[in-house]
Amino acid sequence: MNQPFPGRWLPPALAAVLVAFTLWGAWFIYRTSFVIDGERWFVLFDDAMVSMAYARNLVEGYGLNWAREGAPVEGFTTPLWTAVMVPVNALPVPAAGRSLIVQLLALAVLALHLVVVKRLTERFFAGGERRSWLPAVVLTAAYYPLNYWGLIGMETALQALLATGAVLLACEMVEEGSDRTVALAVVLALAYSTRMDMALLAAAVVGWVHVHGGFRATRRSRLALGAGIVVAAVLGYQLFRVLYFGAPLPNTYYLKLTGIPFEVRLLRGLATYADFFRAHALPLLVVILGAVPLWRQRRRYQLPLVLFGLYSLYSVYVGGDGWEEAAAVRANRFLAFVMPLVFVAFSGLLDELLSWLGGLLPRFSAHAGRYVAIAATALALGAANGLWFDPAAAEHWRNLVVAERPMLVPSHEIVLRDLRKLERVLAPGARVATFWAGVPAYFSDYRMVDMYGYSDAHVARLPSARPLRVNNYRSYRPGHSKWDYGHVFRDQRPDAFLQVWHVDDATLPAVMRDRGYRQVAGFWIRDGTPLLPPARADPPPG
Repeated sequence: MNQPFPGRWLPPALAAVLVAFTLWGAWFIYRTSFVIDGERWFVLFDDAMVSMAYARNLVEGYGLNWAREGAPVEGFTTPLWTAVMVPVNALPVPAAGRSLIVQLLALAVLALHLVVVKRLTERFFAGGERRSWLPAVVLTAAYYPLNYWGLIGMETALQALLATGAVLLACEMVEEGSDRTVALAVVLALAYSTRMDMALLAAAVVGWVHVHGGFRATRRSRLALGAGIVVAAVLGYQLFRVLYFGAPLPNTYYLKLTGIPFEVRLLRGLATYADFFRAHALPLLVVILGAVPLWRQRRRYQLPLVLFGLYSLYSVYVGGDGWEEAAAVRANRFLAFVMPLVFVAFSGLLDELLSWLGGLLPRFSAHAGRYVAIAATALALGAANGLWFDPAAAEHWRNLVVAERPMLVPSHEIVLRDLRKLERVLAPGARVATFWAGVPAYFSDYRMVDMYGYSDAHVARLPSARPLRVNNYRSYRPGHSKWDYGHVFRDQRPDAFLQVWHVDDATLPAVMRDRGYRQVAGFWIRDGTPLLPPARADPPPG
């Protein structure tokens, strides 16, 4: 078995990658911000802002409650990442800058992940050539989907770190006979606490270690301790969930996996996965076709491929994500965090190829091998990011160099500007209905009505609001297919609507006026709702 290479912990090549990645990440983060009313605002992806709203409300005494009133509903899927946001919201930092702290933390997690990728590749997927770990690190550092989801505030960066770390510990146990049971248990417990679907990671890793005898060196007491850590994490949060939220599963489970025809969900999942596979065909086919013949001789290739396959099936099963139609991000959140394991396997196979060529061709020098490695890495990098042979290659280049603001950032600015405009006419504490659930809830003091049902148990358990059939499966967007205006008007009676979607523009005025709403400053506001006097309202920007 390959042993760790001698030398410094942070060799110059890795240091150079980390510096370049950090500078790029800082530029990306800056490009997600914008200026409103003379103040710079940092805003995460709207789903991440939902978690930020839960964290802020907890700090301010509302509990884990998105709406700031009523019974709490578990409208987030990332307990650990939401918990990380709690101390961020306890800091004496203006709300406009708190998201920046989360983004800088994500940047640090992604940088640490590169170190773990280097260690995994170097120890278990590389031969004797110095820097043969570099292709995996470069491909991971330059992989736009992982960086986008991580730096825009989603839990994806933490998922990638924990997944790669779990594979590293598993390889140490199987390939070296090390007792890493407790450390592995901690990583898997953290992974499950990050997202419930990381249970797939835990099952695959534990199963692989067991099948290959990795627990033989573990004393029973440490095995019991490791099992206890994982069980405590799973049952502990499950008990909290039932007692606090009153439901056995997160509200998003009911929203996305109930009330939607299974065949529609499956067809959309297959279609979006086919798009992903075509977009990543070169590195994926190289790894699959190269690793399968080595399946038995090089068992370390099994775990990365099994994990990639599991989360591929999972992405299909849940119908994909809600954002695959955007060409800017070529991998959804369920796949982006396991792609570094594909890059690790790619790097290992490249090393296998160079070793084979060195044995076959006596004149094939290490110098020539480095040129081959550089060329192969460049091809894989371009293929993974859509830079070569892609109709949208020019757009992908602009995304990679962040020449334009990242996906949805302009929408974040529009929603926040609308919210600031509403705050000039509507008194604090009013009840406001919205479809964008994160930005409005976090940056206001209103009581909120979630019209898409992420934090509304009634809406989450409804069938799709629009007919979904096999012939229109592409119109299905997970998490964006349920709403109930009757429930909103009848049961929740918002004082104002920040957004009104899915209603025909021609009939909207009549619908709103019949229910006692009138337009004020472009918003539908219920008659009798307290408004800010013009003298007290802030002057309009500009």
